Amino acid sequence: MCSQRVVPVARALAASAAGTAVVLLLASIAVFALIRLAPGDRAEFELAIGDTASFLNSAQLAELREERRAELGLDRPLPVQYVDWLGDVVRLDLGSSYQTGAPVTTELGERLPASLALAGLAVLIALVGVLAFAVLSVRRPGGLGDHGIRAGTILFAAVPSFLSGTLVLSWAARSGLPVVGAASLERICLPALVLALGASPTLVRVLRASLLAELGQPYAEAARSHGVGATDLTVRHTLRPAVGPVLTLAGQALATLLAGSVITEVVFTWPGIAAYAVEAIRAQDYPVVQAYVLLMVLLTVLVNRGVDLAQRLLDPRVDASLVVVT
Repeated sequence: MCSQRVVPVARALAASAAGTAVVLLLASIAVFALIRLAPGDRAEFELAIGDTASFLNSAQLAELREERRAELGLDRPLPVQYVDWLGDVVRLDLGSSYQTGAPVTTELGERLPASLALAGLAVLIALVGVLAFAVLSVRRPGGLGDHGIRAGTILFAAVPSFLSGTLVLSWAARSGLPVVGAASLERICLPALVLALGASPTLVRVLRASLLAELGQPYAEAARSHGVGATDLTVRHTLRPAVGPVLTLAGQALATLLAGSVITEVVFTWPGIAAYAVEAIRAQDYPVVQAYVLLMVLLTVLVNRGVDLAQRLLDPRVDASLVVVT
């Protein structure tokens, strides 16, 4: 029996790995093409921010621009640039930043832990709140508490992150809490709370709907007939099968928070990769922007694969051989 289950699982993992490789290859092509075809030129940008243009005529500027483009490798055909870049990426060489000259791998590696910690804590806070409020909401569907929680989810979903971040930051500054400086445990709680508030409303509503659906199943009715209380029925019997859709959304939320926490990181001056990528975009720092977007694609795919595995472990009804492609 064990061997019969191992075969479809192994096939599913192999297909998943192949699908991941195809997704990353297509993403690398899209990332490279979109960034290189975007308006602007790095050599022009460097000349514009320097004083060199004040002392050279147009011909000298054109010659200097072409020399700089050759130094950066931007004078070669785009397919050649892509193949060279992809070969370096496979060797985990993401190039060097145009601004600092430091390896992009090193700079991303220094900032990635801060972003992972922020997004991870935000998802953890969101899940704890989601479980608590969803369970409270389904205790008495249509009751005062249920209506209050549903209204709260609509309210928090309507508040943009830049506004909630600014309000929380203002309160923290007046309260004497640390709001600037290096990444630390003292500083991470407030931005994580802001991100959690933005991710929670949808999760609460989805889990509430899933719990209500499970509470209407025959096994739940049988448990009620045996005298199982409402809270015990929800937490011990229906929560596990109902949490599947929330896990999927939570995984997507984690990937979204990693890639989309730009506003929060900027507002709270959090030293993560999102704020770093914004500066790179402003400076047309191609190696950094390409590496950042490709890293976000990789993390998104890996998170989705992890969610698939978690769903198979939590809910035996999910066929492992069917959960293959994100």
